Amino acid sequence: MFLKVYTADIIEGLQKAANILPQRTGAAYLRVIWLKAENGNLEILATDSSLEFRGKYSAEILEPGLAGVNGRSFVELLRRLPEGQISLRLDPGQSVLHIEQGRRKYKLPINDPSWFQNFSDFPEAGAVLWSGDYLQELIEKIYYCLGDESTDAISCLIMKPVGEGKIEAAGMNGHQFALVDFVHDDLHGLLPDAGILIQKKYLSELKKWLGSDEINFNHD
Repeated sequence: MFLKVYTADIIEGLQKAANILPQRTGAAYLRVIWLKAENGNLEILATDSSLEFRGKYSAEILEPGLAGVNGRSFVELLRRLPEGQISLRLDPGQSVLHIEQGRRKYKLPINDPSWFQNFSDFPEAGAVLWSGDYLQELIEKIYYCLGDESTDAISCLIMKPVGEGKIEAAGMNGHQFALVDFVHDDLHGLLPDAGILIQKKYLSELKKWLGSDEINFNHD
């Protein structure tokens, strides 16, 4: 693997990927950020075994390949570098990733590629376009009413179709209840009659990721 990319293009995605990595607990392979270079793009991948992050960014790919590095170490290093182009070159003979920017040169150990597990592809068929900032606002209005027990239904936000294009989003922790309704014809048609549940721990990450950009929303 050998590529060149601008730090400003990837640092936000790297920070989002690092946010979901377990810090000290869990298997070592879950603390890895994977860098996959192919077809003119650098793909950044990370998972905590239940939540996945995938980001694709334009890069100059000189040699395609895959490398896994300690996520937090890699992100902290790039955060300290000035903005500009960097090169990433995998040296499989030494099991290291070379990072260069001008006269700055660094090496990070890479992980065994057998640790890599295939990530889920986004189900694009039937996906609905939605406003990222509206979903963020919706989560904020209901989040305080969700419980903290990750395996309990009271820790989930429910979204359910209820009428002509109307959707109800609600949360209840046993002491508090929040209900927001809104109209979205396409999303209404996508949701099953029983609605869907989204656990609080996933909503916490969504709050960090969402912004003013439009998003694609789907479910399996």
